[in-house]
Amino acid sequence: MKINMLCLGAVGLGSILLAVAHRQGLFRKHGIDVQLVPVRGTQVPELTPSNSFGYIGAPAAVMRAAEGADLRILASFDTARLSSCLIVNCGITKPEQLRGKRLGARVVGAAMWIQTVLALEKLGLQPEQDQISVAEIGDPVDVIRELEAGRIDGAVLARAQCEQLASKGFSILLDLFPLDMYGAPDALVVTGAFLQDHPDVTERIVAGLIEGAAFALSPRERPATLESIKSELMLTDTVAAERGLVELSKVIARKPYPSIERLHNMQRVMSLSKPVVSGVVIEDLVDSRFVRKLDENRFIERTYAAYGVE
Repeated sequence: MKINMLCLGAVGLGSILLAVAHRQGLFRKHGIDVQLVPVRGTQVPELTPSNSFGYIGAPAAVMRAAEGADLRILASFDTARLSSCLIVNCGITKPEQLRGKRLGARVVGAAMWIQTVLALEKLGLQPEQDQISVAEIGDPVDVIRELEAGRIDGAVLARAQCEQLASKGFSILLDLFPLDMYGAPDALVVTGAFLQDHPDVTERIVAGLIEGAAFALSPRERPATLESIKSELMLTDTVAAERGLVELSKVIARKPYPSIERLHNMQRVMSLSKPVVSGVVIEDLVDSRFVRKLDENRFIERTYAAYGVE
């Protein structure tokens, strides 16, 4: 069966798992022909009858649910622990120098924006109070382009991207990973109608992504995963890609149950700019039955063992 799956381009470590599963034919292995449909720029992904699946950030699912869309979050393949960094131009060396400056993100209310707000909070800053604007720019590659051109002063990006920028003279003002903070998880999302009509197909897609995660962590598949990281994050530096793989190994959720608690925390931050999302009942949005089935029948355990992942 052919499935169109919406995906966000080069959004960070979470996008690696989808890239790996697709490149390595792991969906086909489970009997599904998945065609990736990139969502570019500042557009918020919208699932439709012809594009019933999305591997997108959980914020997009909550935004669309707030508009009335019937969606379900099936799995979250990262723990939502922030492993990114706040990278700034070389003239900024102290947090207070961000006041009045312009940062970049993909979309207001989405994952990069949430990480930016949390980073500023950690630095004792608030966008409105400190007159720090967060511009909607698009994909991280677009954000990086604006940063290099001097049209923005900083952004929260994947650590591998930040390290590559640091080699060009930019500065890492805040490394979020040691702070044990959590932001917006990725999400495998499906329309309610497709889920009702095709639970078997839905389960096989979840299984393909679980195998993609096992592949990404497999020592013997390391070269292929590094190539996916370099391609997905637009990296030319192999050392940065290797560090990206280390970070990926720290945030992958081997049993990808969506965390209700972390989704609630994400919803709280989103409501600062989009109050309407407060009306979404997170518990109604999450459907963990396929992850639970694959966990209880030991598919997850067997898959990781087959790839030599301890």
